[in-house]
Amino acid sequence: MPTALRAALEQALHALPRPTPGTWDASTLLKLRTCAALSAALARSRSRGAHDADVARVVMATYVYLLDTLVVAACALHESHRYWQGIEGSTTRAGVLWLQTLPHRLATTAWPQLRAAGLGPGASVSDVQRAARTKGQRLQRAHEAMARTLGLIATAWHARARGAPLVSQVWRLCEAAQEALSDHAPEQEPGLMDAAAALLDAVAQHEASVSHLMRACSPPSALTRVWPLLVAYPLVSWALVRGLYAHGATLRAQAAWIRDTVQGLVVHWVYEPLLRLFDTLRAGRAERAQLVRGESLSANEQSLERMVASLGRDKLRLDGEALAALQAQTRAGDLTPVLQLYEAAIRAPLRALLTGTLVRPVLIQVQKAKVDLETALSGIEWVLRSQELVMGAMGLAPALALLYALIVGVRRGVAALLDRSPQQVRRTQRSQIDAWEALRRMDALCANDAPGAAPYGHLLLDVSVLGRALESLLRTACRGDRVLGQRLWLEVRADLTQLESASASWSQRHMVVARMWRSWGRLLAWERRGSVTWA
Repeated sequence: MPTALRAALEQALHALPRPTPGTWDASTLLKLRTCAALSAALARSRSRGAHDADVARVVMATYVYLLDTLVVAACALHESHRYWQGIEGSTTRAGVLWLQTLPHRLATTAWPQLRAAGLGPGASVSDVQRAARTKGQRLQRAHEAMARTLGLIATAWHARARGAPLVSQVWRLCEAAQEALSDHAPEQEPGLMDAAAALLDAVAQHEASVSHLMRACSPPSALTRVWPLLVAYPLVSWALVRGLYAHGATLRAQAAWIRDTVQGLVVHWVYEPLLRLFDTLRAGRAERAQLVRGESLSANEQSLERMVASLGRDKLRLDGEALAALQAQTRAGDLTPVLQLYEAAIRAPLRALLTGTLVRPVLIQVQKAKVDLETALSGIEWVLRSQELVMGAMGLAPALALLYALIVGVRRGVAALLDRSPQQVRRTQRSQIDAWEALRRMDALCANDAPGAAPYGHLLLDVSVLGRALESLLRTACRGDRVLGQRLWLEVRADLTQLESASASWSQRHMVVARMWRSWGRLLAWERRGSVTWA
């Protein structure tokens, strides 16, 4: 129901004088959900000798109830009309409906709804579509009449003479509501109590006519729609169980093959290579050296330093500081003093060989070559270990990719079976489309600028649909943040109140609709699988 109109009715209802003892107050009357209960409240007021304010309270509560039922009935008519439109426009859906209604058409030849539409046991899919078109037209006319009735009742409430006596106002409300419900001028009732009783009778007759129309034109029952599935499921299940039993050995072999394949992928191609890769990463430089041990290289380097130091002390006559500097040069790989001594010795190689001057530099160079060789082998070992790490990672990558794809596939399959998010997505998309359609219809109404109660009634119905849809979308977009959702909902209500205002012109309402397109259009984007964000 339009929120602003309901709030105005409730405010006027609570503003009436206190009820007479024995009659019901405003809060109790607002909780009544049937016309019979309102009639009982009026009879209670009659038997207690109530005042005019008590009768006015029942009439205003009837207005609230009437507006609620009109909006609900209009929505039901619109949903039924949309269902029959889908049947009319889709041969596949019409064929499904033909199958769904087949048992009923075969079991009875006196179904008034089907006989009126020309359907029988031998009806074709085209006959079903023609019947759907007929029902859709009836529902469309009823929806138009419902919108006109709602517009007349809302206009009567807004146009009441607020300065007139309460009895005159309430009597005029009863007369306007009866005229809107019955499409003809009501009989003049002498008293307010009789006018209220006539109003309740008109409401009851209107509900009966709407109920009769819905029985004639409503979609098939749930049992009618699901019986093919109820029949097909046992047959399919029986065939499936029979196939499983007949091919049990083959299926068990296939299951064992799949298990072994997955086990081989996980254990031999992922788990064990990962362990080897971790061992390679965890091993230090000393543990990696296989071609040359670190102790051997260190011993050869120290031996080279001692040989150079001995040569410098014996041949070059170096003191302690010079020997320390020579050892430092040797550790850095600089053997310049030894090479100079060697160059001087080979000028007279025979004499140097006899005196021993040539032998020691040659042996030192041999030791230096040995140290250089071990250093090179150590570097090669490091490169080989690095390549082993790279090759291990490259060999592990495809197996990890396959395992990841397997895990993702299993997880998505389980999520598809257990997760109910697709239903939430469909509900969100439904709310988005409802809001979009309501805004589009209101935009067209404002652009046409047509006078009368029917356009205003259509506007109120669209406002009701838009309010429910935006409330649901805001709740989804705010992701549980109630404070933010309440703030945004207050802004939506402000826009809806301006649209409902009877004093606003169609051009002013058109500007409000344009503002709502700009402000809330982001919520209506349903392209990305119903996702709703607020940014």
